[in-house]
Amino acid sequence: MTPGLFVSVIVTTHNRASALRQTLDLLAKVKIPTSLQAELILVDNASTDHTAAVMRSAKFVSMQVEYLYEPIKGKSNALNTALRRAQGEIILFTDDDVSVSEDWIEKMVDAFGQNQFDIVVGKIVLAADLVRPWLSWRQKWLLSAPEDQSDDNLALIGANMGFRRSALRHVAGFDPELGPGAIGLGEETLFGKRLVEAGLRLGYARNAVVVHRPDPSRLQRRGWLDIARKTGKMRGYLRYHWERDDIWAPRLKWLWYTLKLHLRRMVQPPPPLESEGIPEWEMSYVESMETCRQFSIERRRPRKYARPGLEKRRVAGGA
Repeated sequence: MTPGLFVSVIVTTHNRASALRQTLDLLAKVKIPTSLQAELILVDNASTDHTAAVMRSAKFVSMQVEYLYEPIKGKSNALNTALRRAQGEIILFTDDDVSVSEDWIEKMVDAFGQNQFDIVVGKIVLAADLVRPWLSWRQKWLLSAPEDQSDDNLALIGANMGFRRSALRHVAGFDPELGPGAIGLGEETLFGKRLVEAGLRLGYARNAVVVHRPDPSRLQRRGWLDIARKTGKMRGYLRYHWERDDIWAPRLKWLWYTLKLHLRRMVQPPPPLESEGIPEWEMSYVESMETCRQFSIERRRPRKYARPGLEKRRVAGGA
């Protein structure tokens, strides 16, 4: 580790005071090696519960703490507010429903120093009481707890990730149209894609493990349908703006998927909304419907991002 390295830890939250309290209690126990300095930036994103009281009641000895309030709803807005205040040479992120270990910061920082990575994503496991034998690898991904990632196909997940401050020279912040409070997902996905496109090195910190504690309602069929809709919207947005792809006749395709979904539900009635689990076919149809719907909306306006490949060439050319 680099002596005197300054690390910023960012947590944003919206109306999840109970989960936040446990997260902050564990963050307060994180050990900061003598070779590091650390700050914690907490952003209340327009909460209407007792989030502010929970934040200010938390006691931290090893880190200086700054409390911020972002009135504009949207996790990306809260993240960007925090980035503007972060002073660290390395900036780490976790969520308000995550349990971190005492050596989490040390393990994440080690991954940067040992491998010269610009961006690091850590390992995320699902809380033991939420593990079910029927959960597929993809479903664990959708719960932001994939357990493990492949080195050649890494993706950023906000519950356990970080990057060097220098990365902000290439991508200034998160897209406010993505993430909770907006489309619902994808803010860190696009952020990571843009950084990698700019030529920065992304690595995996297998030893930096956190435990994700999502609300148990996300295991219910109602919760899976919500995730499927948000995933579809994110894909429609990314396909148009980032991938600069095309979907032929998206409204007709939306109608086709809708009809197939209704017919399948008639032939194979799915379980009640309150029961756990969901048929894979139902999630697939719902995602495809929302992808077509969102793409149809997005194509009415100009694309936001340059064609992939242009940013890396710009950076290499020193422009």
